[in-house]
Amino acid sequence: MPHSSFANLFSPLRLGNLTLPNRIVMAPMSTQLGDEEGHVTPRQIAFYKARAEGGVGMIIVEFCCVHRPTGRSEHRQLSLDTPAHLDGHRRLVEVINQAGAVACLQLQHGGSGVPRALVEGGIAIGPSDVVSRRDPSKLTARAMTDAQIEHLIECFGRTAELGVQAGYQAFELHGAHGYLLTQFLSPLTNHREDAWGGDEAGRLRLSQRVIARVKQAIGERPLSYRLSADEFSPAGLGIADMERITPQLVAAGLDLVHVSMGTGYTGMDKVIEPMSAPEGWRLPYARRIRAAVDVPVISVGQIRWPATAEAAIANGDTDLIALGRPLLADPHWASKALRGEVESIRPCTSCNYCVTSHAGAHGVIGCAENPRTGQELDPALDAGSQRGARAVVVGGGPGGMATALMLDQAGYRTELFEARDTLGGGLIASAAPPFKEKLQWYQHYLERQLAASGVEVHLHQRADLSTLLAPRPAIVILAMGGRALSLDIPGIDGERVFDAYELLMGAVDWQPSPQGLPVLIYGGGETGCESAEYLAERGFNVVLVSRSPASQLARAAEAIYRGVLLTRLSSNPRVRIVDGTQIVSISGADAASVSLSGEDGSPWTLLCDRVLIAQGRQPDNALAQALRGAGVPFVAIGDAHHGGRIGDAVHGGYAAVKALRSQTVVVHELAC
Repeated sequence: MPHSSFANLFSPLRLGNLTLPNRIVMAPMSTQLGDEEGHVTPRQIAFYKARAEGGVGMIIVEFCCVHRPTGRSEHRQLSLDTPAHLDGHRRLVEVINQAGAVACLQLQHGGSGVPRALVEGGIAIGPSDVVSRRDPSKLTARAMTDAQIEHLIECFGRTAELGVQAGYQAFELHGAHGYLLTQFLSPLTNHREDAWGGDEAGRLRLSQRVIARVKQAIGERPLSYRLSADEFSPAGLGIADMERITPQLVAAGLDLVHVSMGTGYTGMDKVIEPMSAPEGWRLPYARRIRAAVDVPVISVGQIRWPATAEAAIANGDTDLIALGRPLLADPHWASKALRGEVESIRPCTSCNYCVTSHAGAHGVIGCAENPRTGQELDPALDAGSQRGARAVVVGGGPGGMATALMLDQAGYRTELFEARDTLGGGLIASAAPPFKEKLQWYQHYLERQLAASGVEVHLHQRADLSTLLAPRPAIVILAMGGRALSLDIPGIDGERVFDAYELLMGAVDWQPSPQGLPVLIYGGGETGCESAEYLAERGFNVVLVSRSPASQLARAAEAIYRGVLLTRLSSNPRVRIVDGTQIVSISGADAASVSLSGEDGSPWTLLCDRVLIAQGRQPDNALAQALRGAGVPFVAIGDAHHGGRIGDAVHGGYAAVKALRSQTVVVHELAC
């Protein structure tokens, strides 16, 4: 029986002759776990098997290209345009069904946005010609001919027919986010004057024809259409347009509407939101589409907790909830919600580590908090012959806490040392700036997991060599972060100079008047930019000084988050950005007099209340050198090894624990 708080979420839903066991859908997310020919791989099957076993009602398998020569959006995108792809899809459907979930396949063509390296002749096809931004005399995409359009409609139908042979129980057309069907539908990208464009009826024609052909191919199986409810562009489609258009799509043969948002070329922050987006912000859009049609609606995006999902269904915003990134963080989100074990759900913080790990020709799906995502075929963590041996983790940040839990799970007798009087480390600093409070979810989750584990936690205790050697450990994991870079600036040790990182950690005790002189922040990286926003929110005027050009501010930050951060900073009246400038010296007691030098070498002086240094951090190698001298095996992770993101530290810990297993594993001979 479902937990009483989530009765709507775990109620079945009838779609024609198909019944979904609950209202939780796994959203289609590209994994790049297929091979270069578009075949389903064992690694990909294991990825989906974990999510199916986690209790979702339906899995919409990632976008499947209907015509590889012209439509691939990624290097290892799934395909089903030939019978040669069938066997892998059959195995995938089988494991999804065995776990009790419905298998749905999403059909897609990338249109004019496909990478040039992946398309025949280096020129994509789409509704209209697209010229190169770099060279207006060259085309990056060419308008499709009538014959090409008719051929592509048939490709959608043929892939659907092969999907039926593979055993898929439902299908979805990807008409969102700026792919081919969206391109024809939107006046932003469709500039044709023939039967496939011109007016709304013309722009609708391709989607209607594809719906009809696919419905012919799949028979009574349900057909969904994923759409963008708003393109967030004056020249594109808005929610009022989609309220008018969606019923026409439904009339062509749809059984379900999947309401997404945005397009890649008008703002990825609406397609894949940063953590600043509030939970459930898309639900009003889904509600309006739901009111316009007579078929069930799926809502997707920024739904992180079962209570939000339950309320959305109970309030009539939507009929089903699609979870994407939350199922990367925790494949068992649904089963934990079913049991009422909400606090055991590993939370998705929308950090978009998954976007970064997925990028490029060699990228694959991943998750900052769950290093097993995309690696489901890895063997279980096991200490082997070292079971019960002592393992020590130094540092209680995200990497340290996660690694201590993994060592404990593997069977080590694990101790965690943290010099501060609280756990959290870099998570505290990362969660302090505005719009980043979701990171506290992960901190509190790790703290709860530690409290329930066998890890012995030592707070307010700085680990030294004597502590670590009593008794001698099998392994030491150094996860204590880094220390501020040393700068050769006269006056930098003055009483009005502070470390920006320590400010975000809550370790700096000063309260200058917000109405007084400004605070100068030296450093235009992510920490400097976030410190500026942190202080501005508290009423301080800030001068953000960067040695690099303004175009390079926060350049190491995740791209989608960086875009919205810089937009906010540039429009913040309390923040003044001074680029191409460096500090020459700092002096003064009652106020800080900072001598600066511009890019052209011209000197000038700024009087400020405080100076915050945000010039980066570096590993502190003292303990590593002592361990090396004592012959104790150790691994440094996160900022103790090299500056990086939270996910880098967690994944570094996972790699270290996996490497330990390789030293104790027993290798068996093959029978052959």
